[in-house]
Amino acid sequence: MRGIVFDIDDTLYCRQDMLVQAAENVLGVKIPDWREFIRIFYEKSDVNMAQLESGEVSTRDTNGWRYNETFRLLGLPYKPQDGGRAADAYLELQSHMFISDGLAAVLDKLASDPSLKLAILTAGESKHQWNKVDMLGLDRWFDRASIIVTGDTPYTKPDVELFRMMETRLGFSPSDLWMIGDNYDKDIAGAIAAGWHSLWINRRGLPAPDALPDITVLNDDEFVSALAKEFT
Repeated sequence: MRGIVFDIDDTLYCRQDMLVQAAENVLGVKIPDWREFIRIFYEKSDVNMAQLESGEVSTRDTNGWRYNETFRLLGLPYKPQDGGRAADAYLELQSHMFISDGLAAVLDKLASDPSLKLAILTAGESKHQWNKVDMLGLDRWFDRASIIVTGDTPYTKPDVELFRMMETRLGFSPSDLWMIGDNYDKDIAGAIAAGWHSLWINRRGLPAPDALPDITVLNDDEFVSALAKEFT
């Protein structure tokens, strides 16, 4: 038997487009380089992720700060309140997020295979991440007992203790587990350090790291194809 552990954000659904669209809607301008926008936004996300996961700051407040920092560093015209407005616009877009038909079809096959166990390891504030589980309808494929949200634990990705917790939850050894995620430092490096296999969704086309995952894909089509080829 094998276990397949998924991240949520930019893995089971793609949030990058929504982050950029929310900024463009609020500022009324076209973001000239969406990759650089996302790079900075995610870099700033790492700054206060621990506070977010612990509940010290709200998702709206931290996203508002991340937006304003990204606007500032890109030299975009903005007002202090625009970060919060963009955070609100992003949350509204998130309320319409969905699993793609292609990914849903593969998840259906994986969930019906008795030799596989599906799980989720996701970073973020507890309530916000569990809301995503509900909005995306992830109960269709994932047992809630096999979902770990870092905000419910003392740890943050890529702490190896999170991977050990998942091993205990699923009853598998490291060599039987796969981590699937978009963030190399948090998802993939953490999995490699824990002795897991890994599949990296490198949508931003980042340079190859020193420690390579088992599989690297660059877009959603490649992701769905790799899932089907490796596990079905």
